[in-house]
Amino acid sequence: MSPSNTRILALSGTAIALGALAGCSGGEAEQPSATSAAPSPSLTTTAPPTPDPWAGYFDDEVADAEVGEYLWQSWGTFGDSGQVAPHRSENRTVQPGAYTVTLECAGPEMMTGRIATSAGTSVIDPLSVSCMAATPVPVDLPEKGLLVDLDSEGAAGAFLIRVATAE
Repeated sequence: MSPSNTRILALSGTAIALGALAGCSGGEAEQPSATSAAPSPSLTTTAPPTPDPWAGYFDDEVADAEVGEYLWQSWGTFGDSGQVAPHRSENRTVQPGAYTVTLECAGPEMMTGRIATSAGTSVIDPLSVSCMAATPVPVDLPEKGLLVDLDSEGAAGAFLIRVATAE
């Protein structure tokens, strides 16, 4: 073999070796697929609301009621701190007739509301209740179902609704 052929053969071998290395090193790198390189979802955390200090406020009073003393009782809070909202209680089984709806609240100085039938017929609207004492409200329900809406106007607090047949 002539020296020029030896040299061409050596250069060819080098070219082949470099081509092979380029394939291994990703000379034309394969683009990552959308699924293989998907970013991990970022986790956002929100602090839980402050526990409601009014939770359970009327529990003992409700538990102390005599069996049959009230046709219906509803109680709770206007919501956790920062999440206060109006409250709606409804009992669709209350028959037309005369009742005493006693309202109590703690926390705000006053609460407002309305009493209506489940069908939306207004019975007492507007209704203002002082939170310093229980407020009995005489109600003549013209149709089946009783709805009580209460609003603390954004103040944290607790409420108690008691419904008894009028005597």
